[in-house]
Amino acid sequence: MFDRTQRYLFEDFVRDTQAAQTGEALFAHLQRSVSQYGYDQMIFSIAHDPLLPKSHQRPNIFNTYPDDWQKTYLEKDYARLDPVLHAALTHSSGFTWENLKATSTYTPAQTRFMNEAVDAGLNNGIAVPMRALKAVGGVGLAASTPNDGAYAHLDLINALCTQFYLSYRRLYARPAPTFSLSPRETEVLTWIAAGKTDEEIAVILGISRNTVDTHLRSIFRKLDATNRVSAVVTGLTQGHICP
Repeated sequence: MFDRTQRYLFEDFVRDTQAAQTGEALFAHLQRSVSQYGYDQMIFSIAHDPLLPKSHQRPNIFNTYPDDWQKTYLEKDYARLDPVLHAALTHSSGFTWENLKATSTYTPAQTRFMNEAVDAGLNNGIAVPMRALKAVGGVGLAASTPNDGAYAHLDLINALCTQFYLSYRRLYARPAPTFSLSPRETEVLTWIAAGKTDEEIAVILGISRNTVDTHLRSIFRKLDATNRVSAVVTGLTQGHICP
C-alpha cells in the first residue's frame, strides 16, 4: 500500500493520533504530516455523522484556507457551485482536483470558481471525503505553492486523513460496538495492509480467490468500512492488526 518511508510516517502518525486528547492536537498532527508534501492549506468539515453529537458536526471545524477566500466563498454562496464539494458527496476515497476536472464537465461558472480558488492561493487540491466511514464530511487540502509531484502521495494522504477522522470520532463519538476478526480475517487484512492484491493473498494463504472475497466482505461489514484503505486504518486503530 505504501513504500517503506511512507509506512514509517503512517505508523508514527497512528501512534500520535491515538495519544491525542483534543481535536486541536489531532489537527496539528495532520498539519505536520501533510506539510511534508507541500500542503499548508486545510479545511475539515462534517455535515452528518450518526456517531457524533450535533455539537461536533458543522462546517469549518478547522480551516486554514486564506481568510479572504473564506469570506468570498461565504459571501458569494460558492457552495452551490463548488464541484469539489459536490463530488465529495459521491466519492468514497480521496481524489485530486486535477482528476476531477479531467473526468467532469464544468459549467462556465464552475470553471471561473476553480480559477478563483487558484488565484486565492489554493493549488494541487485534494479532497478526502469520509463516505467510506458512513459520514458526510471530510478533509480538503491545498498548497500555497504549486507542486507537480504532490499528487504522487494521494494514497498516503488518504490514509492519514482517514486515521485523523477515526481519531476525531474516538474523542467525541458515542461508544460504538466493536467486533473481533477471525484468525483468517486477520491474516487477510494484514496482507491487504502490506499492499497485496486479492489474487496474491489467495496464493499466499492457499485459498481460492472467492474465499478471499468472502473474508474481505466480512471484514468490511465488521469494521464498517467500504474500501481497503478504511478497513486497514480501522484495523490498525482498533488493534485487529499490527503496524
